Order: sequence, then structure tokens, then C-alpha cells
Amino acid sequence: MESGGVLPNRRDKFSLNFSILLAAFLLVPTGCQSPPEGDVAARVGEVKLTGADIDARVPVQLAGQVAPQDRRRIVERWVEEELLYQEALRRKIDQDPAVSSRVSRAVRELVIAELLEQDFRSDAEISDDEIQVYYEAQQEEFIRNTQEIRVRHILVKSKGDLYRVRKRLRSGELFDQVAREESGDISAGSGGDLGYFTEEMVDKAFWAACQKAKLGRQIRTVTPLGRHIIEVLDRREAGDPKDLTEVWSEIRQRILTERRQAKRLKLLVDLRNGMPWSIESDLQLEE
Repeated sequence: MESGGVLPNRRDKFSLNFSILLAAFLLVPTGCQSPPEGDVAARVGEVKLTGADIDARVPVQLAGQVAPQDRRRIVERWVEEELLYQEALRRKIDQDPAVSSRVSRAVRELVIAELLEQDFRSDAEISDDEIQVYYEAQQEEFIRNTQEIRVRHILVKSKGDLYRVRKRLRSGELFDQVAREESGDISAGSGGDLGYFTEEMVDKAFWAACQKAKLGRQIRTVTPLGRHIIEVLDRREAGDPKDLTEVWSEIRQRILTERRQAKRLKLLVDLRNGMPWSIESDLQLEE
């Protein structure tokens, strides 16, 4: 039975991201639109919400993953918004010049964003060679700031448990298999492998033991979580360049951002050269 972890629980990452994405979606206003004909899930006045309309409001990332209770929340959210929207129309708030101006600005920004997105789509493909070249040219930007250690470990509670685990390891059983069967840490599912971590991420006693251990050798230590058998797999020293695999996504995003900035600048230059425009000299631009 897993009782806790030396590092934060990574198993909940998907469910956490799912919840955040769904919550963000539920906060997005849906507006007042008459949905296509079909099974009606809700009504507000003459406006209907159908099952197909609900599906259309689910983000692509969540397609097929929304539970019935979440669909219910979507419907309830739509009803609330529709009630408020229709009341706003009844009060003619949509005819307020200030509101109309804000709507116009929002539409303008959305249209511009879509224009740029369409222009940028062709730049989304970045080859492995491009990332490799960027990494080699800018390697001084990818220096490790602090030491990182990678270990695998087995966590048990009692001396008796520790004795039993050590006996199994000394008999030649594989460390990862013993960890899966014996460890009380959340890393048991990955054979006890904690991946790379820094000093501030773990207990002081655990870090001190990892610092003393030789690569590939097993040592023991005690922390508030229990008794550990630790095997250090690798060390990355401060000042060493980060591996390409560590910064792959960052480099890809950098290249993509630089491309988009360059393309936006070129588009503006072309538009300035191709369209009549001016800034009136007698306009008061500064207070």
C-alpha cells in the first residue's frame, strides 16, 4: 500500500490538468444562440440548448471524456448565462455605446488573432535538425544552475521490512521488481525511480545520503517517511550544460516564437508599403 512520496505525487497530473481545463471551459461565456434542432437539454424562453450544442461547447482536448455530472454543470452554466444575457437584452445594455465599443474592440482583436494564426500555421513544423543546430549555437544559455541527482529507492516502515528487502536484493532479485512489491513510496510503480531532483525537493537526510553514495551502490538512510534503501543512478553537476532532451520543448518554443515575431514584422512592413496610411502631424499624441 502506498503511503506517500519523497517527491510530489505525479500520478494525479492528468486528472489535475483535466479538472483545470474543464473548469476554465465552464467559466467561458457561451452567449445566446439558438442551437440546431435535436434533443433539447434546456430552454430559456425561446432559446434551446440541445445535446449536440453541448458537445459543440466541449473543448477538443476533452472530447469523449466529460462525465455526466460535468455535462450537467455545462447545462446549468448555460442556463445561468442565458438568463443573464436575456435580461441584459431586455434592459438594452447591448445598445449602450460603451458596450458596443468594447464588443467592437473584442471582435477586432479576435479577427487579428485569427489572421496571424492562419499566417503562422505554416511555421509550426520544426525539424529535429533545426532544434539541434539551435542547441549547439546557444548552448551557453542552457547551463545547469544547481546539482541534480537521479536515484531509485525502496521505502519501508520497520526494521523487519528493511531486513526482508535487503535479503531479497542480496539474493539477486532485481531492484525495480522488489521496489514494485515492497516500497511504500508512490515511485513503486516505476521501480522506485524518482527521476532527477534537486536539494530543495527532498528531505535533508535523504539528500545527504544521496550525496555520499557512490553511483550504482546501495545505501540506507532514515527520514520522517521511514527507512530507505537508495541507489544513485546519475548526477548532473551545477555548471554543466543541460542535455538536449531536457530543453527540447523550450528550444522548439523559442524557434516558434522567433519565427512568429519575424513573420509578424514582415507582414506589417508589407502592409505599410502596400496600404495608404498616415499619422496626422497635428494630432495631440502626448499629454
